[in-house]
Amino acid sequence: MILRMSIFIAFLILTIEAKKYNNQNGDKYRQWQEFEEFLEWKKMKEQKEREGKWSIDFTDNSSDSIKNYGKEDRRSQDPPPVEDAVLMARYIVNQADWTSVATISTRQEIETFPTVNLVSFSDGSLGNGSGIPYLYLTPLDFTSQDLTRDNRATLFMTLAQENYCREKIWDPMDPRCARVILTGKIKAIKNDNPEIELAKTAVFGRHPALENMPADHHFYFAKLKMISIAVLDTFGGPKYVSVKDYLHPPTPNVTAEFYKRIRKQQQDYASDSQEAYNMKPMSNFLNPIVRNI
Repeated sequence: MILRMSIFIAFLILTIEAKKYNNQNGDKYRQWQEFEEFLEWKKMKEQKEREGKWSIDFTDNSSDSIKNYGKEDRRSQDPPPVEDAVLMARYIVNQADWTSVATISTRQEIETFPTVNLVSFSDGSLGNGSGIPYLYLTPLDFTSQDLTRDNRATLFMTLAQENYCREKIWDPMDPRCARVILTGKIKAIKNDNPEIELAKTAVFGRHPALENMPADHHFYFAKLKMISIAVLDTFGGPKYVSVKDYLHPPTPNVTAEFYKRIRKQQQDYASDSQEAYNMKPMSNFLNPIVRNI
């Protein structure tokens, strides 16, 4: 009896030690696997950097600095003055990296109800976008499924997505925390359409990780064909921008245009006498006249 108990205890001890050994080896294996994955990611990142796919040029005439996409300390430049709703709309769309997309749901439990989703998008390089929101969608996502039945949609972007409003201590709902609402129809871009190259450059330039999406997810490029544009960037209600003015603003580089205007205004005032300066009316950026466009 004692012999059997001794054998049982010895077997139990050996089993426990074997489990400990296996767990330790398993932990070491997982750690090594994670390290190998890190090395593979680093290798891919260095290759992307050499090809120039990770570098983003923030067009800023006041600085020669270059920042990379994805850095937490990314800072938006100040937006255009609120007197110009066209440039403000273009600026917001260009600065945003993602958009809320509202569609008419096809899901059984909420069929025909409005629903919303977050989608990465781009209108081109920062500071010099086209104004056209290009999206990268998959049929597996319910947004794409909704659009198959009814391609009407509304896209919403806001400067609350960046640091600008937080630095001003403005609530995202504060009218001064500028936002734009684009309504229209989302249409897929066919692979034989020359515009497909513009969409690829815009989306992958701002979202390089999307280029590595699984092939079996059948991602495709799409764009919003706009019919209505509303801007809210100050107190007094929204301003409505025509699609024609939006697509053909005074300059395609909205950021450069803004700084150009500010510098010219400063030079004009600096060249005036103090008396003329005091008499000359100055644009009120804080409380402008709200107008419809």
